[in-house]
Amino acid sequence: MGSGYRLKRAAVATLIGLAVLLGGAPGWAVAAVARTDVSAGQCSRCHDAHKFRVAFPQSAHGNLGCVSCHTGIADLRRHSTGEEKPAPVSCGSCHGQIAADYRSNFHYIQEDFRCWDCHRGIHAFKTIQRKDIKRTIIEKCTQCHSNEEYVASGHSEAVLKGNQDAADCSDCHGLHDTRVYHTSLEKYPEEARAFYTEKCKRCHADEAMMKRSNLSADLVRYYEETYHGKVQNVGYASRVAGCGDCHTTHNILPKSDPRSSIHPRNLVENCGRCHTNFHARFVDYKAHPNYRDRKNYPSLFWTFVFMSGLLGGTFLFFWTHTFLWWRKTYWEAHRMEKLGLKAHYSLSDADRVQHVQRFSLTERILHVLLILSFFTLVMTGFPVKYPEAAWAGILMGLWGGAEQAALFHRGAALVLMAIVAYVGWLSFHFLFPRGQGTRGWTGRLLGPDSLFPNLKDWEDLKGMVRWFFDRGEMPKFDRWTYWEKFDFMAVFWGMFAIGGSGLLLWKPEWSSYIVPGRVLNIASMVHSEEALLAALFIFTVHFFNTHFIPSKFPMDRIIFTGTYSVEDLREHRFLEYERLVAENRLDNVKREHPGIPLKLISAAFGLASLLLGLLLTVLIFWAILS
Repeated sequence: MGSGYRLKRAAVATLIGLAVLLGGAPGWAVAAVARTDVSAGQCSRCHDAHKFRVAFPQSAHGNLGCVSCHTGIADLRRHSTGEEKPAPVSCGSCHGQIAADYRSNFHYIQEDFRCWDCHRGIHAFKTIQRKDIKRTIIEKCTQCHSNEEYVASGHSEAVLKGNQDAADCSDCHGLHDTRVYHTSLEKYPEEARAFYTEKCKRCHADEAMMKRSNLSADLVRYYEETYHGKVQNVGYASRVAGCGDCHTTHNILPKSDPRSSIHPRNLVENCGRCHTNFHARFVDYKAHPNYRDRKNYPSLFWTFVFMSGLLGGTFLFFWTHTFLWWRKTYWEAHRMEKLGLKAHYSLSDADRVQHVQRFSLTERILHVLLILSFFTLVMTGFPVKYPEAAWAGILMGLWGGAEQAALFHRGAALVLMAIVAYVGWLSFHFLFPRGQGTRGWTGRLLGPDSLFPNLKDWEDLKGMVRWFFDRGEMPKFDRWTYWEKFDFMAVFWGMFAIGGSGLLLWKPEWSSYIVPGRVLNIASMVHSEEALLAALFIFTVHFFNTHFIPSKFPMDRIIFTGTYSVEDLREHRFLEYERLVAENRLDNVKREHPGIPLKLISAAFGLASLLLGLLLTVLIFWAILS
């Protein structure tokens, strides 16, 4: 220390000595040595460099004083001789929340960085103006992270040009809470992919911000309507591409820029980071498709129009048909009950309880497999269709996650395809039985035992409408009704639509050798909307037609037992009954009454299926309406 400081210390010591000799040290003398409220002026007597004497009083912390940070100085004399040293500086004593966040910071955990490694020159640190914060952060981060690609383009370039909406380093990575992610080979763990995708969405879904930057805020919504976005939202980000997987690293540029990862020349390489062994036209797939845009996405737009019309038209007709049928049958049953009337047919007591076969054992087994596979498909597919529904994550978790659910979904799809293929073979064998070839095939196709629609079905439909409005009696039906034929034919249409699109989406890389990537966008929409049509049709229309009409409520067990009474045959299939009697074949189809075990199993399985279907209907409408 200099001679001036030693003279000052000697003078203070002399004054204290005189005070003691005169009878005790006065209060001011004790305070001069032992006070803890040391002023910046006292510190600057020794620490008199420019940064302490001039810069610090003008800094952001200048009004706090030295001992606000340098605590533990109780005795200036002992401090001046080096006997008493200040406690280590703790920024967290004032900046508590920042300190708490920083304890999980990558720079602290991995690099052991302290506050002053970034906040250098703290004694001269001044409050940063709001308009300069983003620029300052970029400049600070790039002192260590020298990323020319980022600084010269994309978000940073916009910031440096004065765009305050563009993202700086902290907007994506956090400031004091920078996450610890191991990103070797650029394969992010699930948490990292979800974290960065949400960061992108936060800004790019902000309509006001995007409008100021002449960008579309709808791109986030379009992404979330794709398979990538839906699986991401249902909670399994590791299975699909997030924003950072396609818009790689810091080179976030428009696709018109040759340096961009999404420039047409770079798409094969970019998509190849996740997908392999695909045709070059695979990259024609649209990651942010707008199916409402007729100009830019005409094929997707017209697919949407067609599927919307198909759903709307089908449900408009059949829900109206169901409502009118429900009103007529229940009102009619109520009227007859009040009058004490009951339909009676001139059958012997034996015939009234005698059962006849309607479905063979093979057909019943096929129907059980159909039920199991269909429920599996709905329960594994609809959480992806409605990922933001409160029940989606729960249902997906029951299958063990997205990967396991996908395996169950594809397994159930194969079972359903096999069923339809087998039924197709049975239909072919029905039309062209062995030994007859093509002789009489048109008669079999349009005959009463065929499930193919004919003119009588049109007459029956018109007769039902008249009956709905009390303009005539209910038509007499043969073996199959027009609504059963619709159910049967709809399975083949559904398998063509759902099965065909599902096969394309199962292995999109292989599909690219057959169709261009944009067809996968169409397949995704067809698969999703046709699944909705099938599920709601089965759970509403089919359930009513087969179980909820008065004569069968609460459940018709015939599809499980395979038989029903002759009385039921005559009541519901009068024309078939007359044919069997006229052809003397009624006795050939008579069977024993089903036993108790079969009836119990049928009731338990049937009621469980009905309740599950109704529950899924509630969940689907919940997702649609919310």
